[in-house]
Amino acid sequence: MSKRLVSGLIGLLCLLPLASTALAQSSLAGQGQGQGGNFESEQYQSWEVRCPSDGQNAPCSMTQLVTNPDDDQPVMRVIIAQPPQADNPIMTFLLPLGVRLAPGLQLSVDSGEGMPFPYQVCDQPGCRADLPLEPSLLQQLRGGSNASLSLIGPRGNRRDLNISLMGFTAASQRIL
Repeated sequence: MSKRLVSGLIGLLCLLPLASTALAQSSLAGQGQGQGGNFESEQYQSWEVRCPSDGQNAPCSMTQLVTNPDDDQPVMRVIIAQPPQADNPIMTFLLPLGVRLAPGLQLSVDSGEGMPFPYQVCDQPGCRADLPLEPSLLQQLRGGSNASLSLIGPRGNRRDLNISLMGFTAASQRIL
């Protein structure tokens, strides 16, 4: 195994507690909200930046809750952080159960070509997928106005979830 691959895997493992804790501690809607004063948060348009406030040795992260435009119910949370052992920041998607796993996901920026990537794990609270943010993808996100995450629902229908990139540049510069 290459040194870079091992570093990337270690970085993904570092985010596992962050994502698992977020899923376990609250519903999808409550994820990313301050919990007992342990985090300080700042809003950057569509993105919230969260940093530990009690001396925890954890990186700051940025997050966005994506809701269904029809009923305003939460359907996904996006979290971006720079794990200490990873070469690149990691974009984590937390989704509810009830998706087809084999096709994986695709992320596209401003209707560009989609980048495919797999789910990492699904358990009782939901499913998680991690995407390392290579410098070129990070630049696309910083320069874009919206992104779309495509997934396949339980009946085989494609679903596109819109992610606002309003405030992405400022939030990412704050944490990376």
